[in-house]
Amino acid sequence: MSKQKHYYQLSDVTNELFKLREKGLIRGKEIGFDFDKCGMSVKKGCTTYIAGAPASGKSEFWLEVLVNLSCIYGDKHIIFTPETGEVHEVFAELCHKYVNKPYFGKDGVKMTETDKAQSEYFIGEHFIVIDPKDDTMSLDEYYEMVDKVEKELDWKFATTTIDPFNEVKHDFSGRQDLYIEELLGKCRRNARKTGRHNCLITHVRDQPIIEKDGKRFCPMPTPREFAGGQAWFRKGEQMIIVWRPPYGVSRDNGQGTYEGNEAIIRIAKEKPKGSSKKGDYTFFYNKEMNAYYCKDWDGVDIYADRTPIKSRAGKQETLQGLDDKVEDNFFKNKSFERVTNEDDLLDDTPF
Repeated sequence: MSKQKHYYQLSDVTNELFKLREKGLIRGKEIGFDFDKCGMSVKKGCTTYIAGAPASGKSEFWLEVLVNLSCIYGDKHIIFTPETGEVHEVFAELCHKYVNKPYFGKDGVKMTETDKAQSEYFIGEHFIVIDPKDDTMSLDEYYEMVDKVEKELDWKFATTTIDPFNEVKHDFSGRQDLYIEELLGKCRRNARKTGRHNCLITHVRDQPIIEKDGKRFCPMPTPREFAGGQAWFRKGEQMIIVWRPPYGVSRDNGQGTYEGNEAIIRIAKEKPKGSSKKGDYTFFYNKEMNAYYCKDWDGVDIYADRTPIKSRAGKQETLQGLDDKVEDNFFKNKSFERVTNEDDLLDDTPF
């Protein structure tokens, strides 16, 4: 067995350089929203780290991204998210996000039996939930389990998710910052090796309380305020912060006040170059539909476009990661259409 090469001359990558010169930097897969509305993509072989205060909506946002990727590209995902609930509750949450109707509740509000059957089929074809029960597992053990599940089911996962990061087994016998840097390096190397996109979701450390317009709240966290310190900022690629601004407080730009269901998605770091764009992006959360939306210049609500990529003229050449053998084959490549009759929906409520 030959030893892997660890150094390269320019002549070793002439084909890659040719493609780069011809096509330029290529972003990852789109998440259903125009890039200028969200500033992010999901690139093969890379990582995303997401942070926010408890109840900020970071898990909700990322799970919607995953469902959208399944609808658009047919992607399969494996997730470890014990704080979302037990296994059946996680699947119910994903079904809710797919159909945009609650899995359970009052008749006329919850999804119909047809909705239930369709959502269960789709989510069952695209998601695996890991639950070690009372056991704990390290980051290495988690990725070993992902490899094992891929072989057993003959699946190829596009993404892995650990939510939250502090649920995996840790050993802080030495300096915490060096330990976290080592783990984040493992996460990145695993993504490169497997071609998957690895996501870690974590909390932010305690923040000072500020006061504005008579209300006390925590400000938007900085990337150095990830729990565990700036080791995350040093090792991170695409870094996202989710922040729920305080309802009724005036915006920093002076344009009105924050709404009750508003969320700010901050792209705090953009790597690899071109895959994302730093900045703050405003979203709103529809609690009944369990879905995020943004607004166009006229104030019209814009939900994610889940149209399968192969149905979009001219998009195949410009988006990374489309595999001819892997697509959404549910109902002849048509992903579930969102509810559009507002009479069937409850009014938006703060989340």
